[in-house]
Parts: sequence; structure tokens; C-alpha cells
Amino acid sequence: MSILRVSNVGYSYEDGTVALSGVSLSLEEGDKVAIVGPNGAGKSTLLHLISGFRAPFTGEVDVCGRTLDRHTADLVRKDLGIVFQDPDDQLFMPTVEEDVAFGPRNLGLDDVEGRVSRALESAGIGQLAKRRPHRLSYGMKKRVAIAGILAMDPKILLLDEPTSGLDPRSRTDLIRLLKDMDRTMLIATHDLEAAAEIVDRAMVLKTEVVMEGTMRELVMATDVIERSGLEIPPVSKLFKVLGALGYPVGALPVSMDQAVAQITTMMDSEGRALHTHIHGHEGGSKPHAHRPGREGRDSEKG
Repeated sequence: MSILRVSNVGYSYEDGTVALSGVSLSLEEGDKVAIVGPNGAGKSTLLHLISGFRAPFTGEVDVCGRTLDRHTADLVRKDLGIVFQDPDDQLFMPTVEEDVAFGPRNLGLDDVEGRVSRALESAGIGQLAKRRPHRLSYGMKKRVAIAGILAMDPKILLLDEPTSGLDPRSRTDLIRLLKDMDRTMLIATHDLEAAAEIVDRAMVLKTEVVMEGTMRELVMATDVIERSGLEIPPVSKLFKVLGALGYPVGALPVSMDQAVAQITTMMDSEGRALHTHIHGHEGGSKPHAHRPGREGRDSEKG
């Protein structure tokens, strides 16, 4: 049985603009799925709708076996935890630990102190318990917002553009945190590189579902990527270049781990180390590349 099921959902804004049309998806327990698409594609709207913050809508949403409607919205939200794109929309208490404790206390949950402690540790910010949220970096604020949701122990974690606005180090740290977290997740993002590190399955949304499949299938669908205004991960771009240069690339890797494994396989199959030499020519001619054989490398050593 699916822990989350969205069936043929449609939603229009107050001015009549169609935001979502015929959207369907399902998550099993433990799944990590990305909704990818450009700004304005309906990603955030879909997360808010699933959380019971957007109504009325057509179609059906079932969360943990309970159908979402205006009568069940409060109950459904107990099984969901949504982390908004801007953490300042969620942080308002004087200290980090008070902020993380707000949700469990508001829901009347037991062992609030234990929940707060575990959530802070899970988010890697146990040392920030006494700090004031508004004085933290943007990346740390995102972690506090995540901890506040984890403290309520939801069955499904919804994340809206989790990597937006982060500096490179904070982004890398947050990707690692989400990748290692044993939670059912639905992530809305236009950052395919981040999604590739965290999830295995994705759906491209542009008001309606354009494509659904693995991240590898997605990056191979060049026409879908271009029409959807998305950018494939840099490592995938690199391997597209290697393929054009004649290397046996096969399916494009979408994460660094996949790239390393694929390069190792390529090196083993070639029987020699992988070298690409780019030569610039005078007069503005285009550079070209070649793979030297053993003789070429021996001559270079000499």
C-alpha cells in the first residue's frame, strides 16, 4: 500500500490560472522522490496541496490510508512535515531548542525534550540549541527548520527547494544530510545535481507531469530537459563530452559516485589510464582531443 498517493489532481489559482493538471504520483515507505521543474511549474503548489494548505482541488490525495479533505486536513498534517523554501517562514521562537520544540508541544506529543534532542542531533546542529535562530547563517536556519519537522516524527518529509540560497559548502552538507537520512521524502527542486545525489526517482512537472523515471533516464531525455528549462548535472555534461570524443560512456552518470564507478569500468575495459589532451592551435582553430596509446605515453616520458 502506498504511503502517499496523488491521483489525477488539478488546481487553479483564484484568477483562474491553471497551476496543476492531472498530476498523479505515489510513494512507498522509504522512497525518496524528486519533483523537478523550473520556477512556476507548480512544484511548491503541489507540496502545499498535499499538506492540506491548498483547496479546493480536483482529484484525490491519500496520506497513510486517509483521504485528504477539509475534514481530515488536520489529521493528515500529523503524518506530513513540510520544510518551506525560506526557513525564515518557519523560525520565530527565541532559541533554536524552543523553535524545534514548538511543533511537538503544539501537537501535545510526549517526551518533547527527547524529541528536540534527537531532532537536533539528526540535523547535525546539537551545538546550536541555545542560539538565537535569526542570528544563524542561512544554511543553519535550513537545518533548524528541518529539525523542527523531524521533532514531530512525520511519516513523510516534504522539502521545497532545500538547496536554494545556500553557499557551496552549506549546500554540500545539506545534500549529504538528506542523502543519509532514513526518511520517506518528496523533494521539490530545480537543482538536478542535488536531486541526483539524494533520490533515485524523479518526475518532471510543468503544470502536468511531463516525464517520470530514474534520474539517469531523465538526464538522457535531452528534449525533455530543454523543454522544461532544466540543466543536467555537470558530471553528466562531462560524460556527454567524453561520449562525443569516442569514449564508451553508455548511460550518463548523474552523481559523483556513479561517475567514479563508470570511469573505473572504462579504464578497466580500455586496459590503460584515461587521458584526454586538449591542444589549442594558433589562429583561433578549435581545440581537438585524442587518447594516446602506450607509445604516446612512453614518448612523453622520454
